[in-house]
Amino acid sequence: MFVLDARCRRRGQGLPRLVLLVVLTASSVALAQTRLRVAGATASNEVKLRTTSEDFRTVLRVDLLSPPPGDAGVEEALPGGVTVLVDPLQASDGSQVTLTAVVREAGTEDAGTTVSSSPSISARAPLHLEVSGKLPTAGDYTGQLVLVHAGGRETTALIVTRTQAVPVVQFVATSPAVASSGWGLGTVDATVRLPFKETAGVTGKVAAPRLLQLQHKAPDLGATLVQPRFDGASFSLEGGGKDGKDLELSATVDSVLVPANGSGTLLLHLRGLDGPGEYTGTVRMAVPQGVAVEQPFTVWVRTPWLWGALLIAAGAVSSYGVRLYTQNIRPRAQQLQRAQALRRRAAVLLNGQDEETRRVGLEVRARIDSLVSRIRGPLRGGRVAEAELARVEPELRLYEAWCTGTRELQALPRELRPAQASTLLDEAETSLRIGKVPTERLEEQLKALRGQNVEELARAGLKAKLAELETQARALAQKLGDDSLGFRLMYELLPLLQDVRARLDQGDLATARQQFEMARRSYFDVLCAELSLAVASPRNPRGFSLEEWRELTTDVKERLKQARARADVSVDDGFRLYQGAYAHYVRRLLLELRGALEEARSAASDAQKAELDNAEAKLREAMLALAAESPHEAAAKYREARDILHHAQTGQVRKRIDGLREEVARKRSEATADSELHELGHIDSLLNEAQLALTPETLQDADYKADKARLALQSYPSPQSASMSGRMGIPAGRESLLANAASAPEVPSASAPTGGSLPSLPEAPGDDDADSAGGLGALEGMPLPSPRHLWVVELALLALLTGVAVVLGLQLLNVFSPTWGGFGAGMTAFLWGFGLHQVGNASFEGLTGLLTRVERRGGASDGGGGS
Repeated sequence: MFVLDARCRRRGQGLPRLVLLVVLTASSVALAQTRLRVAGATASNEVKLRTTSEDFRTVLRVDLLSPPPGDAGVEEALPGGVTVLVDPLQASDGSQVTLTAVVREAGTEDAGTTVSSSPSISARAPLHLEVSGKLPTAGDYTGQLVLVHAGGRETTALIVTRTQAVPVVQFVATSPAVASSGWGLGTVDATVRLPFKETAGVTGKVAAPRLLQLQHKAPDLGATLVQPRFDGASFSLEGGGKDGKDLELSATVDSVLVPANGSGTLLLHLRGLDGPGEYTGTVRMAVPQGVAVEQPFTVWVRTPWLWGALLIAAGAVSSYGVRLYTQNIRPRAQQLQRAQALRRRAAVLLNGQDEETRRVGLEVRARIDSLVSRIRGPLRGGRVAEAELARVEPELRLYEAWCTGTRELQALPRELRPAQASTLLDEAETSLRIGKVPTERLEEQLKALRGQNVEELARAGLKAKLAELETQARALAQKLGDDSLGFRLMYELLPLLQDVRARLDQGDLATARQQFEMARRSYFDVLCAELSLAVASPRNPRGFSLEEWRELTTDVKERLKQARARADVSVDDGFRLYQGAYAHYVRRLLLELRGALEEARSAASDAQKAELDNAEAKLREAMLALAAESPHEAAAKYREARDILHHAQTGQVRKRIDGLREEVARKRSEATADSELHELGHIDSLLNEAQLALTPETLQDADYKADKARLALQSYPSPQSASMSGRMGIPAGRESLLANAASAPEVPSASAPTGGSLPSLPEAPGDDDADSAGGLGALEGMPLPSPRHLWVVELALLALLTGVAVVLGLQLLNVFSPTWGGFGAGMTAFLWGFGLHQVGNASFEGLTGLLTRVERRGGASDGGGGS
């Protein structure tokens, strides 16, 4: 109960207004407590949706958060229901997408009401709104969802993002790749295999892989990583190309298609890696609108262990050489070494020379041998030989240049050899034969030979090509005769070649080259015309039907047409197309001849089958020549195979003819009367006629003539000459038996294999001798090497100690490591062999120290024995 004071009573007229205000405020508060919320909305009242397809469809649930007041325990729906309004979605480019919304009340899954209806909603019966539409492109689309009810109007932002379905690529862990620098000292190429797989089940394109970084841990730098120098990196997809070949991922290829749940292998080719060591890097493969994937890799580059062995051996041999130099070598021996080195060089220069140049080289080497013998002689010879020894080096250089110039000159035809070059070579040959030319003159001649006129040699080379083309043209003209092609060769090509020769004689090399190219084009036209004439024959070759021959000739003519058109741009390209047409023509001939071979094999004898096998081998060689782009060689092999087939088909008759010829020759050697010789000459003429008829087309005629000759030989000798030949002849059978018996070698009896005799072993030494020899025994039976053979013992000792150094050094220096190499490792190997490096507690003092210890021990034992 409210108590109003006097002022309120005085103002009674405002009481109704106050009551109305309280009622309205209470009702508005009650209505304000009635709130709706879209499930999944953020704190800023936004609903964010994502889809990967063009057709967008989703169901939104609208919940009633604060139901209207009612009786206790009674669920009441929102009075008046809810009106749902969906605005069109707007893309980032300003275009709009209309959405279709269907409101489904609780308990009605299939049937629904339209957006204009006002379905009921309660706390336990939320409202389901199905929204659908078409999103044309990928991107963000924004709109609003408006819920209108009796309590007011609520707006929820609707953001739909269409994303593309992208694949997810995952690399499979791989082992380090190993590369070897080989025997060269240059850069190294390595290939890294990086297998990968797609795990999202989506077919799509991924960006071409890129090499992010590459680091090098060189053996000489310890654990420090540096940026290496390399020529470049390229990627390829293993088996991704045509016919299972690798697909090169060049700079123009920006993406790679990856199948769903597929796998593959990425090949990383690193070119020009700078030296051995461990290379580490990372490959990155980006996925458009997806997560990029990175894969580290490791490449071990090593120097072959044989290099380490060679360096260790070089160190050991160098150590031995130091000892040999300090103990044995003298200035006179240095002269001898120089002379022997010059002699070896002269021997190397003599290898591969022809008879004339070798004769001059032998004279030079004979003078070197004379110097060697004089150096080995009295000391006075060493003094006087110094000037002559100094002259040998320019002589050898002059001889080498003279051999090279002579070889180049003799490669040209005699009429094309430059006169200036011939004069210089003759002067150099004279100086080499004399052997007493001053060094200054030798140097002048060497400089003149090395500085010959290049233009003159080029002119000579063009003359050689011109002569070769002219020879081919004349041979083809002689083959073609007086037909149109021969006329073109004789009166079109050959005059042009003569004009080219005249230009060369005038010294106009540029014009001569241009005219020579014109001559090549003319010769190309003649070759094409010759092939056109060959395929224009209406008579089909053996093995071809008329239709097959017509089809082949049409195809070859079309190819020749293309070759002629291409020759207008480039004669070389046109000639290649001509070769392709010629190869196609020869290939078809080979295939048809192979069919003829198979047909002939079915009815061939054993002897004929051997020849047919030979013909088939020739066919295989022809096919290999075609594969090697040598159609003219294939054509020659085809003709050989064809001739062998003809010979095989006529083999039986040919064998009979050869047997009859042998019989005629034997009887001719026994014949004495003129009538017998005349009769045998008639039989021989029949055999010649049969030989001329040995072709597959006239085989029956050849068989008939051979039978006729056989019958004539059986009736030989005639009754008129039988009596004379019987009195004067000697039985050939007996004579042949005597000859065979005289020429038969004696078969040795079986015996054990013989060999060299072994020297007898010395008797066992006595106890006193064994003690005096230090317990090893005195091998008095072993002969001492002669002074001139002592180098063999030294060489064997050098090989033994070098082998010890190499085997021990390979193990201790870890040469078999996958990253061994580099300048430091090579120097370590060399110094180990030399004896100046220590690994842990192990060291190899070199052959010098080892031999010194052996000699010291031997000297101590000798001293003890002497005392």
